[in-house]
Amino acid sequence: MLSLDEMKSLRKKNNMSYEEIARASGVSISSVQKIFGSDDANPRISTLKKLSLAFIPDKIYELHDSKPRYNIFGKGKILSGSLDSMNMQSGYTYEDYLAMELPEGKRVEVIDGVIYDLAAPSSTHQAISMHLSTFLSNELRKRKKRCLTFVAPFDVRLDFEDGPTTVVQPDILVKCSDDIKTDEDGNELPWVPRFVIEILSPSTRSKDMFIKTKKYKESGVVEYWMIDDKAKQVVKYNFDKESIEIFGFDKKIGIDIFDGDIKIDMKELQDFLDEYADIIES
Repeated sequence: MLSLDEMKSLRKKNNMSYEEIARASGVSISSVQKIFGSDDANPRISTLKKLSLAFIPDKIYELHDSKPRYNIFGKGKILSGSLDSMNMQSGYTYEDYLAMELPEGKRVEVIDGVIYDLAAPSSTHQAISMHLSTFLSNELRKRKKRCLTFVAPFDVRLDFEDGPTTVVQPDILVKCSDDIKTDEDGNELPWVPRFVIEILSPSTRSKDMFIKTKKYKESGVVEYWMIDDKAKQVVKYNFDKESIEIFGFDKKIGIDIFDGDIKIDMKELQDFLDEYADIIES
C-alpha cells in the first residue's frame, strides 16, 4: 500500500485528474478532491488501500489510454477555470482540439493553446442564459433582422493561423447574415462574432474577466458583456469605441451593434429570477 505522500507525488508525475483516480479506485470524486487537495488530510487505512489501486503502473497506462485524453493530449496540460495551481503549457493547435476524445458531457475551451476545463453551469447561470437568449431571439425577429442567437456549447474559433489556437464557447452570441463572407470559391471566410455575452460563475470568473476579454478585443469582437449575478451588475465593453461601462440590475442597456435599438431590461431579468427562485435554487 502506498502512502498518501507517495500517491500525491505519482499523481503529479503522471498528471492524473481527480476523475481518473476516482474511477480507478472506486473512491468518490468528492473524497478524492478533499484528500488530495488538503495538506493535512488523514484518510482511513481502508480508503488508502482503495486509492492505491489507481497508482498501479498498468492502471495508470490504462487510464491515460482511455477517454479523458484531453488531459494529456499534445503538449498542453489541463488548467482549471479558476486558474488554480496547475502548470500552464501552451501548444494545442486547432487540429489537436478537433482530435480530442472528451468524456461524455465534458466541455473545454482552448485559449492561446492552453486547455481550460468548463464546469457544468449552475441553474441560475442556465436561467439567465435562457431568459436573455429568448429575449434577444424575439427582438431580432420582431425587427426582421437576419440574425440568430446562439448559446453554449457553440464553438467560436478566434485564431486562424498555424500554431497554438483559441476556441471558446461564449454563453450567448449573435450571428447575422452580413457577418458571413465567402471567397471566390464560395468558402466561408473566418468569422468572429460582433456581440458576445458571458455569464460569470466562480469557476470561470477570472478567465472571463481577464483572459477572454483580451482575446475578444484582439480578435475583432465589437461588443462584450459580462453579467455578474452575484454583484448584480453588467460590465459592457465596446472595443471599437474603447469604452467600458458598468450597469446595475435596475437598468435598461442598449446593444451598440444595433445602435441601441434593442435594449435588455435587467430589472425584468431580476424579476424573472425572483419569480422562479423556488425552482432555480432547489
